Amino acid sequence: MVFGRSVTPPPGCGLHQCALCHADCVVPVWWESVDEDRWRMLLRCGACDTYRDVTASDDVAHAYERDLGRGMREIHIAVERMDRDRMAHQTDAFVAALQRDLIDAGDFAGR
Repeated sequence: MVFGRSVTPPPGCGLHQCALCHADCVVPVWWESVDEDRWRMLLRCGACDTYRDVTASDDVAHAYERDLGRGMREIHIAVERMDRDRMAHQTDAFVAALQRDLIDAGDFAGR
């Protein structure tokens, strides 16, 4: 775990990207308002476990929020795709077992 010094990133720098390993999986651990126009955030990289403390303008914080939303949508889509693939595989295996008379109604009877 690495703790960096507090830095103020320039607008559009991409807080979602790790400053150390450049992975696209930096998430907020906590955040607080500094004043009307700035946020202080502790960020953590999910890939290398690096932490960094940043102070960002409202614009940069909102861009980061949009980046996080985009990343969450990408994860959601990938999970749905994997779930569909898993269900299709299980369905194919079940149909094949039925066709080969490997299972019947008795396999599902309560005991």
